[in-house]
Amino acid sequence: MKKYNLLLIVLSSLLIFSCGKNYLETIPSASVDQKDMLSSLTGVETVLDGINRGTFYYYGAHDRFGQKTMDYIIDCLGEDFYPTEDGYGWFVAWYKWIEHRSKNSGNLEFVWAYYYDIINNANLIIDNLEKMPVLVTEENKKSVLLAQAYTYRGYSLYYLVQLFGEKGNGVPVPTKSNPEPMARETVAKVYEQINKDLNHAVQLFDQGQNLARKNVSQINKSVANAIRARVALTEGRWGDAANYAALAKKGFSLSEDYMYGWNKANSEWIWGALLIDEQQTSYASFFSHIDPFFGGYCTLGNHHVMSKELFDFLPAMDTRKLLHQPELFFPPSYLSNYFGNKARVGFKFTGMGDWTNDYIYIKAGEMYLIEAEAYARLGNAPLAQKAINDLNLARTYADAKPDYEPITSTGDELLQTILMYRRAELWGDGQRFLDIKRLGLNMSGREGQPLAEQTATIQAGDKMFTFLIPQQEMDSNPNMIQNEL
Repeated sequence: MKKYNLLLIVLSSLLIFSCGKNYLETIPSASVDQKDMLSSLTGVETVLDGINRGTFYYYGAHDRFGQKTMDYIIDCLGEDFYPTEDGYGWFVAWYKWIEHRSKNSGNLEFVWAYYYDIINNANLIIDNLEKMPVLVTEENKKSVLLAQAYTYRGYSLYYLVQLFGEKGNGVPVPTKSNPEPMARETVAKVYEQINKDLNHAVQLFDQGQNLARKNVSQINKSVANAIRARVALTEGRWGDAANYAALAKKGFSLSEDYMYGWNKANSEWIWGALLIDEQQTSYASFFSHIDPFFGGYCTLGNHHVMSKELFDFLPAMDTRKLLHQPELFFPPSYLSNYFGNKARVGFKFTGMGDWTNDYIYIKAGEMYLIEAEAYARLGNAPLAQKAINDLNLARTYADAKPDYEPITSTGDELLQTILMYRRAELWGDGQRFLDIKRLGLNMSGREGQPLAEQTATIQAGDKMFTFLIPQQEMDSNPNMIQNEL
């Protein structure tokens, strides 16, 4: 596999993320000494900060900036989020359903390497920390640090199996650092490990008395429960999904200002990354590609649009709809000069010209949607209605709240309504392609999309829904089996 020397600057120390001959490789000797870094709780904490730093790091190309690259890709593969022009070409091959089926693509290999690098660093922490003797007064901190590592591993395996898993074949599941090349486990075995890791993480957070985190960048019990809720929803464990979502959103409040730009962490953010000026990655950043005011690729013309189907579904005073109506905010001359009178351009993510913006990974609003869907599938219409109504009321424009009309539908109509609101709420958040797969939907609905208007439906379960294993991995790992070409 192609070698990445991905330097993560953590405070004054260094942690190397590397994807070498195979997808997991020992930290190079040129880096901070591994033994020293992982011999104390302070060092382990620094490594964990480094893993989070890796979720927004610049990986040598303007379309490689950590987890928000993955979120961007996942939405590009759906039908509700699309660019208006080729622009500078970033992400266009993803949007056209080419990149994930190109086994020699460096961008495809980056997705594979990104998550396995996180797993290897998590395994390094687990291998060293579990046997580390600590003072009685440090036991709580040790448990919480271990919990974060287990959460990172389960989180990464969850993305890998959804993207690369095919017809029962999952992905390799390394539970020790720097293993030899491994064969693929079954999908069932991968999910077994995911749930084992996340459940153990929650137990460890409890053992550590869920010590308060420094900020939203650190994983805590709420984050672990939020990921558990996602996993349970994917597996169809509706009761668990609702329960974990409720636990995850406890203590968080829905933002009453959905239109603020989602660029700075607030009380709705369960997990994200707080960036300082020295860490922002300018053109190689999520906001460069999605914020019309950033001054990056989006500002230069590659605007992103909400599908007409979704736009038409939303009520007139839903803020999620208002954010896709530039004519409400700008005079015609401005629209003509800067947006070419394009309709439904998205203004959800914007720092209004600020180049340093925080990244959101999980928010409370998603947990309300998981609750609503899970309860609807369980046949509990009152709880499903309450969850989606609470969310939608918060997303109604302030002056229109007295006119808010609660959802009273039941059965399949209620479920389909919830799923449509899920599409709207999570536009740009990196969920749609995964939802299409888990719901067993055909890929269609790209009418009127200029760069990849579909003329044929891709049937659910088609090989096109699965990422190919990168050729670098196939060449270096004799135990690897490729997905259907």
